[in-house]
Amino acid sequence: MAKSKRAEARCRYLVRSVATKKGWDVRHPQNGGQFLEEQEIEDYFKNSGLGKTKPDFLVCKNFQPIVVVEAKNEKSKIENAINEAIDYADAINTHGKYHVNIAVGVAGEEDNGYLFVTKFFDGKKWIDLTARGFVLTSFPSVAEVENAIQTNNGTTEVSIPNVSDYIVTAIDLSSILRSAKIEASLRPKVLGSVITAMYQGEIDLTEGQELASINQLVAAAINSTDHFEEAKKQQLIETLKMTEADYSRLAPKMGKIIYILKMLNIKSILQTDTDFLGLLYEAFIRYGYDNNSLGIVFTPRHITKYCADLIDVTAKDKVIDIACGSGGFLVASFDRMLSTYKEMGIPHNVIRESLYGFDTNPTVWALAALNMFFRGDGKSNIENASCFDESSRKLVSDRFTKALLNPPFSQEDEPERDFIDAAMDTLQTLGLMAVVVKSGIFADDDNSLWRNTFLKNHTLLGMISLPGDLFYPTAVDTTIMIAQAKRPQESTDKVFMAKIWNDGYKKLKGKRVEASGSQLSEVLAEFKKFRAGKKTSSRLVTVIKAEDIMKVGAEFCPEQYLPQPDFPEEEQERYREDVVKSILRTAVSIDDIADEVIPNFPELLELPELPYGKEYSIEKFFYVKVGKSSGESNYNDGSCPYVSSGDPLNSIIRLVGDVDGEVFEDGAITVTCFGRASVQPWRFMARGNGGSSVRVLIPKYKMTFSELVWFAGQINMQRWRFFYGRMAILKRLKGIRLVAPKEKINDTNKSISDKVAELSKKVTDILGE
Repeated sequence: MAKSKRAEARCRYLVRSVATKKGWDVRHPQNGGQFLEEQEIEDYFKNSGLGKTKPDFLVCKNFQPIVVVEAKNEKSKIENAINEAIDYADAINTHGKYHVNIAVGVAGEEDNGYLFVTKFFDGKKWIDLTARGFVLTSFPSVAEVENAIQTNNGTTEVSIPNVSDYIVTAIDLSSILRSAKIEASLRPKVLGSVITAMYQGEIDLTEGQELASINQLVAAAINSTDHFEEAKKQQLIETLKMTEADYSRLAPKMGKIIYILKMLNIKSILQTDTDFLGLLYEAFIRYGYDNNSLGIVFTPRHITKYCADLIDVTAKDKVIDIACGSGGFLVASFDRMLSTYKEMGIPHNVIRESLYGFDTNPTVWALAALNMFFRGDGKSNIENASCFDESSRKLVSDRFTKALLNPPFSQEDEPERDFIDAAMDTLQTLGLMAVVVKSGIFADDDNSLWRNTFLKNHTLLGMISLPGDLFYPTAVDTTIMIAQAKRPQESTDKVFMAKIWNDGYKKLKGKRVEASGSQLSEVLAEFKKFRAGKKTSSRLVTVIKAEDIMKVGAEFCPEQYLPQPDFPEEEQERYREDVVKSILRTAVSIDDIADEVIPNFPELLELPELPYGKEYSIEKFFYVKVGKSSGESNYNDGSCPYVSSGDPLNSIIRLVGDVDGEVFEDGAITVTCFGRASVQPWRFMARGNGGSSVRVLIPKYKMTFSELVWFAGQINMQRWRFFYGRMAILKRLKGIRLVAPKEKINDTNKSISDKVAELSKKVTDILGE
């Protein structure tokens, strides 16, 4: 096959691929689809008016043709493609049996990207199909076509990309930048520069002119606005400038980069209230694989919006983010201001001056400035400076009514608490702050004094725990803290505590994708009721007395105060089954451990009867001990199971040599520092040094094996209370409440030792076959 034919075939393949992403069914209409290829058109639409030649595709809806598509194998042929598509549509319309309003031309090839041109017939002439004042640059979606036909004037409403679109785009762009040998630290700048240039005009892709064209367009865009002072304009231009020394290998790939971005209709999208730049960068940093080295974590955009909702940002407010990153919180605030300024009678030029931010990273600062520039916020008061500089502090102290923030995680020289204090200092008395911060500072002893001091100066209104994988692939548990500035906490105050398990996303195949069941709106509604003095009624929420958190050493974490959710009996049974399965998996996975099972385990005949049906704290049912052993690497191999704080195989790492005084001879329940409970039906040693020590629960009452499993399952149902920053240390574990079974649970005829022996024999027999 000739090269041009292969390229044209690839172009047609691309059309089908992009159309699928835009909501079209590219199957034949007889199979429930909407696409006809050239050789199929005459058979399906008799007397269509087309002659012997046919377009590459005719797209149908409700069994009527509505879009003609023509594809070519080189970008230079884009005019031919769209003109031929129009000619085919005119032929159909002239014949009169059918009517087609939309023509699409596609041209290009894989290495250099593709161009899409879409035209609309308004009854008199063919015109560009536009959205928000800009032409569409991708294949039109189903919704865009339907809207265009309804308006019938060459305009439509652009379809907003979903999360998966941003992820795919981010991965594709990252792959190109990596192949062009662009250093990871420079990659975010490429996107900012290219998007700004595309916003301003068409980039010249003539060989050798690509970078110069981008730089010229960026400078023109920034110089054309009153958003920035002259000094800031020049700083922004210099920050975004791409030099031959750093980017020469990128120039030949620029066509493909532009194509990928055009698939998102970026010019039109930037005119909507979607935080396009923030969403793209969030995906780029998360899923660019080697972009984690940048040390940047962007707050998910649905969470920045949520925080602005929680503290009810309106056009009357002055808002600051002292570590603004790419500007997500400021964008969310600006959008709320725009939605309320008319009803509040606030002049538009006033809200355009009511946002302020700091960021020390020049590239990230540039992205934040661009983000606000694209949204028309006015002066773009975002400073490339530290919020801790004395000049910065004086500039913003006591000036703002609302503060939003996600401080950098785990910086030794600038801990999260310092950012929170600095944000509160910017607020006027009774101003509100919402901060997304690593949960550990609200539980650990290192920040105990700070928490107590905070309440002497400010009022804690609420704490909302977020899903543990919110910042995936960064592993960190986070909580939203909502506080009121410069009003000391009173013991009679109430404090809102909540936990969100589902934020509308789930982790699937290494990515966080949209999912049903979001609890964000429920908790928001409950918080608004709480602020209005009304009673809350959600299982996700509890309201506590402020005096509970004002004690020295008290935690702010909702995990400390929320009641245990009610689990259905079937789910409780699954937890118990998992405890038993873990023992059996361990018995066949660790050589010789099956021989260590204690016959007739557990033997607790001399103890009193269990108080069936009663609910008590864990230490009512068990002596809570701490493991006695040092790190596992300090021991020789042996026959005694060594329990550490991992989850697999009953938390057992290997078999080690016994050490007098360190062995729990009768077995017990072990609980790792992350709250994982396992029944150990053998003698064992357990890690006992540091915060990651293993806790050992020794029964105070007679218990069958099944009853030990009952309690271990209950503990595992409360693992949600523990995470890296809030480990299951002794005092926290003792606070857990357990319910004894309603009546005695007898074991089956086979003891756990019999089951392990039987399973081990089967495995041995299978391996010996």
